[in-house]
Amino acid sequence: MDGTATATFRGVFSSQGKARVGFGATKRTIKQTLLVFAEEQEDGSFLLRPLNKHYVPTGKTRVVSREALLTRFLPEPDLYLNKVAPALREVRGTVARADARRAEGALISAEFEYRQALRLDEEHIRAIFGLGLTYLDRGEPENALLVFRRIICLDAAFEPEHKHLFNEFGIKMRKHGMYPQALRYYFKAFRLTREDEHLLYNIARTYYERDKLRLSRKFLDMALARKPDFREGLRLSRAIERRRSGGVVAASR
Repeated sequence: MDGTATATFRGVFSSQGKARVGFGATKRTIKQTLLVFAEEQEDGSFLLRPLNKHYVPTGKTRVVSREALLTRFLPEPDLYLNKVAPALREVRGTVARADARRAEGALISAEFEYRQALRLDEEHIRAIFGLGLTYLDRGEPENALLVFRRIICLDAAFEPEHKHLFNEFGIKMRKHGMYPQALRYYFKAFRLTREDEHLLYNIARTYYERDKLRLSRKFLDMALARKPDFREGLRLSRAIERRRSGGVVAASR
């Protein structure tokens, strides 16, 4: 187990349960051990995630009180130090290498590293986004669509900590002409966070490129209502009005 500078507690805990397996005369009860990664939250509660077979916390989360954690689970400090902490370091290092390879334009190596990370943690948000961006950089929209289908099912992909990756992926989908997917992606984010002017701008920009100016205007006005001096939004506003009046103008990408 470890503590950070803010005394946030992280550790591995176990609980014992029973399960019925088999059928008929072969049916029997077996003991099962549930391993969870516990991370202390600001309010003193604990966020629990199950460990996968690679000892990486992944999957659905649940919140329990400190009392419930200590009552229902046993601490496993050796497991944390010897298995979980090294696995987490490996995933972080692999994703960092993948990001570096992608930034260098070494896209085959980047794909390999992202896939290695996802082998350990199939729901690692940065690795999923990175793999999708790699496919788009390589001009492989079909493979990017497969990644898109994974992302759209994960609410965690649209949390603030992943905003820069989310924006980059959406913009690249739009630039590759994947307009229906980009809109579905943006509207999923809009349901989760309704006050982001950049998100509303991206929706407006996608509609603009599809020549749906009424819808573009609607979402752009929503963006400008939140930030009246939004420079990219004002530029798009002028482009919409010029196109409406019969002029041809390209908004800044």
